[in-house]
Amino acid sequence: MRLVLDAMGGDFAPAETVAAAVKYARETNYTVLLVGDEAAVRQELEKHDTANLDLPIIHAADAVGMDEEPAMAVRRKKHNPMVVGMQLVKAGHADAFCSMGNTGAVLTAGHMVFRRIRGVHRAVLTIPFPNAQGLHVFGDVGANSDCRPEWLVQWAHMLAIYAKPVLGIEEPRVAFLANGEEMGKGNQLIKTAQVLMAQRNHLNYIGVVEPKEMMAGQADVVITDGFTGNILVKQSEAVANFIFQILKEEIMAQTRTKVGAALARPAFRAALERLTNREHSAGLLLGLNGLVTVGHGRSKREDIYYALHTTARLVEADVLEKTRNKIESLLHLTASRENVL
Repeated sequence: MRLVLDAMGGDFAPAETVAAAVKYARETNYTVLLVGDEAAVRQELEKHDTANLDLPIIHAADAVGMDEEPAMAVRRKKHNPMVVGMQLVKAGHADAFCSMGNTGAVLTAGHMVFRRIRGVHRAVLTIPFPNAQGLHVFGDVGANSDCRPEWLVQWAHMLAIYAKPVLGIEEPRVAFLANGEEMGKGNQLIKTAQVLMAQRNHLNYIGVVEPKEMMAGQADVVITDGFTGNILVKQSEAVANFIFQILKEEIMAQTRTKVGAALARPAFRAALERLTNREHSAGLLLGLNGLVTVGHGRSKREDIYYALHTTARLVEADVLEKTRNKIESLLHLTASRENVL
């Protein structure tokens, strides 16, 4: 397998991206194409033992900063690692593209290079999200702030395909995120999406869930608009950090609690691992004519290593082709109904 990694993407690139690529290539014998500033990438590679590893460097002269306006930067800097890397995939020189860079820039580059799958309204950014039972697939988490009901219905079918290899579930339970458990809850967007889902449902659709049901693990796929999804993810991260910070302050306040903390350290570590969920540390930008994954900008080498692992697993699961087939079948179904009417 051949994976493209944006070597300049993320807060700690290229040191951490290169280190992750070296580890991943050594453990899998896969090819990882490192796209970015050749001199900077080569300098980092020289710090590692790369004997017998296939880690070609593809020079990309431009760079897109995490603080730049993404759409404008990508269009202005056409030799940036995202565009160059995706073009390698489009030309058949690699199987997928992975980046820890600016999500908006990755989205813009994806639309420029790959275009959307025929029939897809909008690409959706989806991530595996922790809950009390393990994980569920959640999207959109930031690609589309303003949405239409038919987009959400289409995403439900697309994310159900993605959930199968990620969760290992053949018939994932699909729900919309709302402010109540009863059918008909939600704003007008969610209410209309429920009506459309009833007309086009070929899924294990269970209706709507509140955040508490979502976090309890009562659905395997949860769909919402990108504005709501992005806020929920960021709020969840903030609350988790806030709780851990309070616990740390209270534990360190007394000698007795410090002793208890030392004994409970394995439990705290296990809880942190469940929340951070490194093994599924990359989201999928689904709906493009190319497989693109996006990790967190603050990712270090372990997170980037697992992002590459997730990317390879999605290639092996043939998620892209299965999504194309699902969209095509939905288009045929819609056309057949319109002809009948």
